[in-house]
Amino acid sequence: MAGLFEKDIRLLLRRKQMLVLFLALAVVLGFTQEGTFILGYLPFLGMTLTISTISYDEIDNGYTFLMTLPIDTKTYVKEKYLLCLSGTFISWIFAVVLYFVSKYFRESSTVIANEIPMIISFLPVMVLAMAIMIPTQLKFGAEKSRIVLFIIFGITAILSFLFEKVIGTERINHMLIKLENINDAVIGVSVVLFVILAAAISYVISCKVMQNKEL
Repeated sequence: MAGLFEKDIRLLLRRKQMLVLFLALAVVLGFTQEGTFILGYLPFLGMTLTISTISYDEIDNGYTFLMTLPIDTKTYVKEKYLLCLSGTFISWIFAVVLYFVSKYFRESSTVIANEIPMIISFLPVMVLAMAIMIPTQLKFGAEKSRIVLFIIFGITAILSFLFEKVIGTERINHMLIKLENINDAVIGVSVVLFVILAAAISYVISCKVMQNKEL
């Protein structure tokens, strides 16, 4: 697996100019955009860049060559998930640093402890996005996966709109009030368990997709 990590890191480093441009843009956005924009933008960018290594593996029968090495499809999938998690987490750390530095220059007094729950909440969202994007990319490829993801998010938006219309705004607000009364620890544990379950299901699906590919 170490060899796969090295391969992907070298692939990413071949795009040094783009990486430097993205980092420079992230710094600019971190200091110019108020609020938590950078906390979502930079981790999503890191996740997208690491997932893009799958596209490089597809070029010129790359899968066929990789499978001649002493690895199997499960090892390949496992490496992609670990790579994407690492890239997302590192980008998130950088985003947090930018967020606090920019906040320090805007506000002289910032209580870090009060910001931690909100900052951490971005991580499960990114993991859920990764759980959707990796199997989609493995199954449909770079081009078709964009269309599939657009359809998925479109359906999600439509279902959310219909849910609001059917249930009603008052009932939804009542449900949200009940959720606020639940212990924070219970909510946190529930979210973590849900994310772990979603990631595990995503990993199994990705393994099945790779095993069914004609390599």
